[in-house]
Amino acid sequence: MHRKEFLQKSILSLGMGSLLLSQNPFVSLRSEEEEKEQESIALPSKVKTVIFIEMMGGMSHVDTLDPKPNSAFSKVNSSISGLSVLEPFSLTAKQLHSIGIIRSTWSEEGDHGFAQMLLGTGYRMTEAMGFPDIPHFGSVIAYAKKSKVKSSYFPSYVTIGGRGGKNGNSGFLGINYSGYHVGNVDEPIQHLNPSHGKFSEERILRRKDLVSFMNEEFSKNYPTKEAMNWKKMLTAAEEFRNSKDIDSFRISLEDEKTRVRYGTTWQGKAMLLAKRLAKQEVPFIHISIGGWDTHTGNKAQITKIMKETDMGIAALLEDLNQTGLIKQTLFVLTSEFGRTPDVGSRDGRDHHPKVWSTLIGGGPFQKGFVWGETDELGGKAIKANEAVHVRDLVATIYKAAGVDPDGELINSFGRPFLLTTKKAKVIEGLL
Repeated sequence: MHRKEFLQKSILSLGMGSLLLSQNPFVSLRSEEEEKEQESIALPSKVKTVIFIEMMGGMSHVDTLDPKPNSAFSKVNSSISGLSVLEPFSLTAKQLHSIGIIRSTWSEEGDHGFAQMLLGTGYRMTEAMGFPDIPHFGSVIAYAKKSKVKSSYFPSYVTIGGRGGKNGNSGFLGINYSGYHVGNVDEPIQHLNPSHGKFSEERILRRKDLVSFMNEEFSKNYPTKEAMNWKKMLTAAEEFRNSKDIDSFRISLEDEKTRVRYGTTWQGKAMLLAKRLAKQEVPFIHISIGGWDTHTGNKAQITKIMKETDMGIAALLEDLNQTGLIKQTLFVLTSEFGRTPDVGSRDGRDHHPKVWSTLIGGGPFQKGFVWGETDELGGKAIKANEAVHVRDLVATIYKAAGVDPDGELINSFGRPFLLTTKKAKVIEGLL
């Protein structure tokens, strides 16, 4: 065999390992001994799953969930008595009785990167400077739910859509709690088989043995954490490939009537996939829907996004409620900030972190609640004591999901890391 041919075939045999490779800029590699050192951060909870829908770019609250005289759309009644939202959420409006709405979310961060950092971790950028390996709070929830469970590998954090900010980044918690990314909702599981042709299981096993042999020889000479974790990734990939639960990723197995109800757009399919994964009790499911940075063409862009999204969100909430999954599933829909009440001549709204709206419910949350209220134009919350800072939102999600918001982990530098800052508080009135 020529050297070039040997290398080509060897590289092909590594294909399964790519199944778990994260694109995160900083994923720490931790040994099993280091993971065992961590104190438990789990609280007793019936919640098994969090579905987190992030409207990336800054969703205009006055055009979606908080009607004002300067809204670009007409009001529609919701299934919460006395509550109106706007046309883009007209189908979702009929399902709001099963969850609730916060109309007073806020922060100080008007920059996308800074705001997404805060939303993803509960820490402002300046507060997180000492923690370059800080994990997304979805990874923390996945860790709390799965770190003490001894079973074969199955994703505990799934990301669908955009991957901005800290999305999918497990930081010092390691590869097992990194987001498994679904780039194609029609074919969410890829690289399970070699890319060239169909090979027998026997041939795949021979390739696995060859990779194992090369890894063992390398590890003898270079006994590093990286080598150990690469071996763990290959093992996890094989376990995932052979999992009896892998069909939960295949929305094609749903009947046609259900698929039509969710819609044929990728957003609708993402919501259907989220329902299937919630049924499988995947701890954190993260759907990112971009396009909300509407400095120009605000009304047309919102119309386009929600025409493709509203049907799927409504179907998801309906199914969670009717199947009873809502009792063990948290549903959250929010953004990194809102948009300015004023619309200029260019039909655009700028960044507005002073206030925006969040849909939240399931698990221990009340049903059909409305928390907070904005002023006449939607510029700020009327009552300061009802304002919900993003760090409070993250702390409340932690508590509702069964994670101690006052808990502490040790990062890869041996430093104690508080899950929330000392300023954060749980909004107990929602639970």
